[in-house]
Amino acid sequence: MKITRAVGLSIFALLVAWAPARADDAAHAAARELVDFTMGRMLDDTFAKISTAMWPGIQAALPKSIDDKTLADLRAEFDRITRKYVTQSLKVAPDIYAQHFTADELRQLLAFYKTPLGSKVLTEVPKVMGEYTTKALMPMMGPMQSELQDSIQTVLRNHGVAH
Repeated sequence: MKITRAVGLSIFALLVAWAPARADDAAHAAARELVDFTMGRMLDDTFAKISTAMWPGIQAALPKSIDDKTLADLRAEFDRITRKYVTQSLKVAPDIYAQHFTADELRQLLAFYKTPLGSKVLTEVPKVMGEYTTKALMPMMGPMQSELQDSIQTVLRNHGVAH
């Protein structure tokens, strides 16, 4: 009985230690305000940049015989579904911010974003990220995937694993 209780208490202590820290209510409220202010302003532009960067790769994988109307419908569905999940993902953003910043820090960030420079950051960062994705990340994806595939095959072969 004492061993069972000790094991139970040990497991409880580990769970408490490993549980993510909960942000205080003030930090969560400040984080919600920050996310609503910043993400709301950046969402459409960010989404457009991401969509524009991703669509050519998706379109290239489609059969070449697809007519323009079907292609337009596919693009509309891609945009609709992507926007849906990106928007849903924002629901956890305040929790994440509140775990990394205090309520005071979050209020300072919000105050910054309300300045002319902060406003410019909100306008320009989505453009920078879209350009970065298009000019830096996307061109590297093919070579990176090829190198990874070759490397994985080499390691598996060296370890006698047939694949």
